[in-house]
This record gives sequence, structure tokens and C-alpha cells, in this order.
Amino acid sequence: MEIQALIDQLAGPGHKAAGDALVAVGEPAVRPVLAVLCDEDSPVDWVTSATVLRRIGLPALAPLVEAMASAPTGEVARRCGWAHCGLEIADLAAFVPDLSHPSPEVRANTVYVLQLKGEAALPHAPSLLALLDDPDDDVRQRVIWAIEGIGPGVIPFLREIRSSRGTVRRRALEALAAIGGPSALDDRDLALIRRLIRVKLATETPEPMHLCGTWYAVPTGDRDAVLDAFGLSEPEPVTMRLGASAWNHDHHVSRGDHGPCRRVYVTPSLDGWTLVFGDPFPDHEDDIDPSVIQERCRALSRRFGAAHWYGASCGDEWTAWCVAEGGDLVRYYDVFEPDDQIGSHPAEDGYVLPHDDAFPDDAFDGIDLHDSAGFQARYFQVKKDLGIPDDCHATTFAARASVDPSALGPRTSVQGHAVLALTSCGLRHGHPPGALRI
Repeated sequence: MEIQALIDQLAGPGHKAAGDALVAVGEPAVRPVLAVLCDEDSPVDWVTSATVLRRIGLPALAPLVEAMASAPTGEVARRCGWAHCGLEIADLAAFVPDLSHPSPEVRANTVYVLQLKGEAALPHAPSLLALLDDPDDDVRQRVIWAIEGIGPGVIPFLREIRSSRGTVRRRALEALAAIGGPSALDDRDLALIRRLIRVKLATETPEPMHLCGTWYAVPTGDRDAVLDAFGLSEPEPVTMRLGASAWNHDHHVSRGDHGPCRRVYVTPSLDGWTLVFGDPFPDHEDDIDPSVIQERCRALSRRFGAAHWYGASCGDEWTAWCVAEGGDLVRYYDVFEPDDQIGSHPAEDGYVLPHDDAFPDDAFDGIDLHDSAGFQARYFQVKKDLGIPDDCHATTFAARASVDPSALGPRTSVQGHAVLALTSCGLRHGHPPGALRI
């Protein structure tokens, strides 16, 4: 059967058999199928045509690279990239020449191919590492992700770069940290980073934090007492930016081998409060029982006079807080478990608890809920007309009761300096890998 007839069948119920036949045709079918893939108006599902090219393998490599580099739209480039990264080619050396392709789209996608192969891409690490200083930001980032995927076998190559001269040396340091954390750095590099931190500490100004996770607040500037109370050890001085970067990295990126619970970010004294970000306690429960949080706050408040726990999520509407004073539980609230709340607190005065719907049932009648602009306009109008207060959130509560980490700035009073400290898990496993902002 002619190639075009088989391609026409890709749009119908016999697409699997037609695809098999096109794969058997091989190289002569590549460009006709590629033309269909790049045609955004084609009746053929683009995944179907891309899968045919993937299965044809090596003969499709050069045409796909060419199409990716000259793609007229982002959608066409995306389709070609998807086909490219799944090409059934056993020898990864076939991809390596395209690491130096003029198109950043091609370079980035070729790096991604090697990333997907993990440790099998190690023989091609030198070619990959040559892109650490690529002029394109996306390519450089993908190189970091790729060498993370390849693993510790890349470390000797990176250390060799660190001992050489040239601008790529700084990128190699970032890559070493990304793969192995501080343990991958030699004494000279560790000393360099510590010196840079000391310099930045002298002039650092607090910055608003991105909040996603849980943290504690205790009204003290005694860092040693805080470390002892939370069972932390081996504190390493860091900038507040680095501490916040570590907390967000560990919470969002680290996986397995106790990645999220190895270390904790302890702030300086901020307006008289020390904040502790992370998971300092070794129970490793995904959903901590409220009674556990409450008892911890009670215990901490017996030592420091008061203790607060806060929770916030950047992925949904979750927010929570707990307050204890002098060993007694004063307030506990979780927006997802409002029936379990305990007590009340003046920091909530003038706000609506977020689980309460203060809007009348007909407030949004006639509004298309998919029309975000229209919904928002009606929301603020009804809110203003009826005098409905703002919702209380962990940050609004903290702003009144302790310190709001999302509102740190030049007016925040700072005493001492921040540290990253190891938990009991960190003592066993060390710092998690990952490059952090200083």
C-alpha cells in the first residue's frame, strides 16, 4: 500500500495497523509522517504520528531535529520535541552531535533525551557538561537536571572542571551542589561558599518568603535554646535567602531517603521571634495528627512562654495555626477540619475564618463561574456592599500574633543570623542534594 494511503488511515479506526505498516516502511515514510505531525490542522492525532516516528527510530532523528529547529509555532516545536525524546535509538551517541546544534530548542531537547536515560548517559557527560555555560538559560537549567538524573558518576568530571580555568567553573560548582549537596564539595569550595555567606550576612536585608509547608515560631532570640528544644545539631550559618531556598527546595523537590526531613531552617530573631521551618521531628507522618502538633506546642510553650505552629499551601487553600501559652493550648484551627478547632484568639478578630462562607446564596447568580474576571468583579462588589471582612489565613494571623514570613522586609528587626541545622535524619543521611540561592 502507498505511504499516503497508510497515512490517511492514521486518522481512522485502523490507525494501529497503519502505524505498524509505516514503521515497517521505515525511512521513506519519515518525511510524509513528519509533515502530518507538523500540520496543526491534520485530522491525524499528533500523538499517533509522533509515535510512528518514535518507532522508526534513527532515520527520523535528523528530520525531527530539522523540523524542531525551524518550527513555525511553539506547538509544532513541542510535538517534534516529544517525538524526538522518545526515539527508539539504542546508541545514545547518535544524539550527542546535536548538543552543539545552533538551535537552543534542539540543544535543550537533546539534553532532555540524555536526562531521561539516567546513568546510561554517563559516557556522554563531557559533551553534556560543555553546555554548562550555554548562552541559553533553559539549556543551562536542563543540563543541571540531566546531570542530577545521571547521578554521582558525573562528580569527577565536575571536579576536573572546578580545577580548570574559565567561566564554566562557577556553573560546575552549582552542578556539584545539585548532585550531592555539601558532601560533593571539596574543602576549598566549602570554604569559598562560607566566605561568601559571611560577606552577604553583613548586609543582608530580610525578604518576603514563599510559603508552602509548616513552621514554628517561639518568642526568643536564644538560638542555642531553640536548637536544643527542636533536637537540632551541626548548625551552619547561612543567609536568610539560602535558608528559605533550602526549605522550599526540600519541601518541593527532595524525594526519598528522608530528603524533606534532613535539615531545618532556623531564622535569626525577627521582631523578637525565632521561626523554625521544616520537619524537625522524626515521626515522618504525611498528615500529622492535630494532637501531636498541639502537644508539641504545649511543650515548647512551657520552655519559651509561648509557641505557635503555622501551615500554608501554595497548591490549594489549606491553612492552619496552633497557639499554646505557658503549657496550655489556646487555639487550634485547620481550614480542612473546622470541626476540630479549639479555642479562639484575638488575632482573628475582624476576619472571617476561611471555612465560613459569608456570601449570600445568590451572590453569584448570573455569573459564569468560568469567567474569572466577571466572577472577581462580582466578588469584590458584593464584599464591599455587604462589608464582608477578609478571610483569616496563617499569614494574617501570624502578622498579628507573631511574625508573618511573607511580609519580611527592611523594617523587620533582625538579631543574630540564620542557620541550617540537621535533624536526626540529617545526622544519618547528611544534607540533601540541591543547589541553593545564597
